[in-house]
Amino acid sequence: MVKYYFSSRTLSVGFAAAVAAALLAGCGGSQALGPAPAGGASSLVSHSPMINPDAKGGNGKGHGGCTVHGGVRVTPCTIDFTASSAGPDTVAVRTPKNKKGTLGESDNCGGASGIATVTQGSGDDWTVTAGETTGSCVATFAYKNKQGKEIGYADLDITNSI
Repeated sequence: MVKYYFSSRTLSVGFAAAVAAALLAGCGGSQALGPAPAGGASSLVSHSPMINPDAKGGNGKGHGGCTVHGGVRVTPCTIDFTASSAGPDTVAVRTPKNKKGTLGESDNCGGASGIATVTQGSGDDWTVTAGETTGSCVATFAYKNKQGKEIGYADLDITNSI
């Protein structure tokens, strides 16, 4: 007769491994698309990860590898443009609560690189559109206080394979 022994350590290690796998899958660019709209109308598709990448901690890497600091978050934190998922995509940017300041965006995606364009939409939403060039780039959303000092930021990793 075989006996099984479960300790709290065995269960916690297994649980931790399952959570880590779910977090990595959530911010790894996994995307699901619904049916295309009729009539040829353009639509914005928001690709959200399975797990919200909102992260706590000061090491700069949040849950699922999202680069964050100072209460700024971007959801999703990774966008992958492919032939079957050409976008454009919408991301939501969260800024620190109860702070007065301004949010700005800078990137190495547009201009000569032509990988993607990032434009401000309405509210907390930003639109990311694939460019003509394949490659990877990063858009950084930086939050500055009234004195112009950066107090938080979040990175959006963009890959264009089209």
